[in-house]
Amino acid sequence: SKRPPAFPGVAMTEHKSGHTLHRTQSHLGWNNAFPPRLGVAPGETVEFRTLDASGGQISAKSTIADVAALDFGRVNPVTGPVYIDGAEPGDAVKVTLLSFAPSGWGWTGNIPGFGLLADQFPEPALHIWKYDVVSLAPAMYGPGGRVPLKPFCGTIGLAPAEPGVHSIVPPRRVGGNMD
Repeated sequence: SKRPPAFPGVAMTEHKSGHTLHRTQSHLGWNNAFPPRLGVAPGETVEFRTLDASGGQISAKSTIADVAALDFGRVNPVTGPVYIDGAEPGDAVKVTLLSFAPSGWGWTGNIPGFGLLADQFPEPALHIWKYDVVSLAPAMYGPGGRVPLKPFCGTIGLAPAEPGVHSIVPPRRVGGNMD
């Protein structure tokens, strides 16, 4: 039987291992005032179907023009939030990542004005990676370049105690951008 959500209006979708949150159930920034998209009991599982770091602005068919036109207001979306029954501010929350379902492609870009070497590399650049989702064999980067694939969560965390919207980009005590 499906248990009622912890908050009115919180959508819950059941799947074989628990609940599902979809890429449309995302937001930008950490904010403890955002209403939860889902309420769960400790030990329940949630499948997160997420957007990439560009917020869907870069695709497997993108070009350098897409990098130059990147809207930073849509970068680093996170799916959620999830309310955990009984969790209170200051509690430690243990999250176990059970698996990743890689897409078969990814991207690396040089975004004008962004990053530690922005002044040395002012022009946009884009490399679309293609790889086998089963073997995760190293992806090719140019002639002879091979990069091992190690999927990771990207961005994960809890809302900070301080009110207001906080950037997801810097990692902090409550989580953040893990790459």
